[in-house]
Amino acid sequence: MNKNLYQELDLKENATQGEIKSSYRRLVKKHHPDAGGEKERFLSIQVAWETLNDPFKKEQYDKTLFSSKQSFNFNNDNWKEKVNLNKYSSITKDNEVKDWIKNIYNPTNRFISQIIKPLSQEIKELSADPYDEELMDNFCHYINLSQKKIEKVDKLYKSASVPNSISSLGLDLYHCFSQVKDALSELEKYTQGYVDDYLFDGKEMMKEAKRIQLKMAYDKKSIIS
Repeated sequence: MNKNLYQELDLKENATQGEIKSSYRRLVKKHHPDAGGEKERFLSIQVAWETLNDPFKKEQYDKTLFSSKQSFNFNNDNWKEKVNLNKYSSITKDNEVKDWIKNIYNPTNRFISQIIKPLSQEIKELSADPYDEELMDNFCHYINLSQKKIEKVDKLYKSASVPNSISSLGLDLYHCFSQVKDALSELEKYTQGYVDDYLFDGKEMMKEAKRIQLKMAYDKKSIIS
């Protein structure tokens, strides 16, 4: 069984907002990949924080959590109610997954593809003469447009919680667009000083984002099949 979001932050379910923030900061420092932490654990902490730090999302999550606990406290004499509730819950969860994939995953993934696919051609055109102002302006234009798209992705992703049953897909999506965002930052640094290391790192991050995309496509098929 997956941990609930409070457990992800090492908290009790009656934790105050101050306790949530304090625990989040402590765990981020401890599990950040730059400090040797595992990426999956770090992303789980981020997902928990994004819900519990938002008053509306937290309220909705708390209601769902309480309802879930109540369903496990039925007496055995109420087995018919349990069966009906489980059926209803299953249908609700299926609809939540379909809605999230349709409204969050699909458009987010499209934006990511619109950034990744043109990169090779953009770099190829720039490589003809990186010091040519027109070529560099074109490359900077690509970066600026891509950064605007990734801002939309960030807002879109945060607009709805990832259903618990597909939390791994949600984490992969977060990891994917985070890689793209960091890659664009590296590419922008390259345009400011022509340091090849930034260009190389940006390309490698985009490759990693593409790898995650392929994994997500495979996982999505198994979810909706």
